[in-house]
Amino acid sequence: MVIFVNATAASEIGGLKTIVDQFIDSIHYYDTENHYYIFVSPKYTYSKELPNCHFITVDAKSTLKRIKWDYLGMKKWSERYKIYPDKIVSLQNTGVLFNNVQQIIYLHTPIPFVEYKWNLWKKNERRLWFYKKIYPYFIKSTLNKNTLLVVQSNWLKETVSNFFKISRDSVLVNVPSIHGNVENIERSISEKQTKERYFYPAADYKYKNHEIIIDALRLLKVNNFNRYKSIEVVFTLDKNSYINKLALNAGVLDKLVFVGKLDKSEMIKMYQSSTAILFPSYIETFGLPLIEAAAFGKSIYCSEERYAREVIGEYKGVKFINPFISKDWEKVFTEDYKEYAPFNRTQAYESWSELFGRIRHGAN
Repeated sequence: MVIFVNATAASEIGGLKTIVDQFIDSIHYYDTENHYYIFVSPKYTYSKELPNCHFITVDAKSTLKRIKWDYLGMKKWSERYKIYPDKIVSLQNTGVLFNNVQQIIYLHTPIPFVEYKWNLWKKNERRLWFYKKIYPYFIKSTLNKNTLLVVQSNWLKETVSNFFKISRDSVLVNVPSIHGNVENIERSISEKQTKERYFYPAADYKYKNHEIIIDALRLLKVNNFNRYKSIEVVFTLDKNSYINKLALNAGVLDKLVFVGKLDKSEMIKMYQSSTAILFPSYIETFGLPLIEAAAFGKSIYCSEERYAREVIGEYKGVKFINPFISKDWEKVFTEDYKEYAPFNRTQAYESWSELFGRIRHGAN
């Protein structure tokens, strides 16, 4: 059986790359018989060689190029090389137009399905407005009766099935794995620290809510300057982020460290060396860093949201906080911290086998 895998939006690092990497890793464990033609961007790399995986580089990163590829390009490539798919797996929210070939679409953006509104005329909200208002039509246009949607959480399964008015049997929950077996990694810190470190691993999106941390630090500076001097907050953002300017205007830039995107090993070191993990995001499908941080037994402070309760609600080291009250986040920096027993849910979250069962035997 020939299976096309659409992953042209995956870059050299980031959330989508993690999904694509885990999918390809799972081919090795769950399906060594079928042939996978995996369409990736020129920037995507995969370190291992699998005999039944064939990588095809496609420049379709931009919105217009991606639309052209999804609606016309893959089909043209198939006709040109006379390789025809029995099934198509798209790992990037939308399917492709390809007759009535069975498709499995990995839907990992929650933006179209939550109630938050975005302003088209604000630069840092424009993309979110597009995902909320326009993107659902692209998703819907590629659905057919043979389509299986895959999501990362039960709350999103319920929301998506209601949104598209489809059976819940047509939506599969596939929870991502954490970065390797982090529970077994030696717990050591390779650097000397003079300040207590708070780590927030998140991209530069409005809903990630970095602003609440900025405002909490502003309050801390006024109310408890001695404590303010003894901490630092690490963001996985570049220094040219708009958050840098916000911090400068709030007078707290000296407390922030902008490290940019981190690879797997760098993330692990940052978890190990951190006092506590911050996660004020109010929109997530799953929130993978929560599980990763819990696997190290770290104190976690996250938003009181459905995704967080589902993912980390049973962990003893978590505290849920209203994502929009700065005073509550200020208190985070004045609490006493301790490390907890590592939260091992790796086995419970290994659901790739079920997805590959659907690929091998039928999408629905």
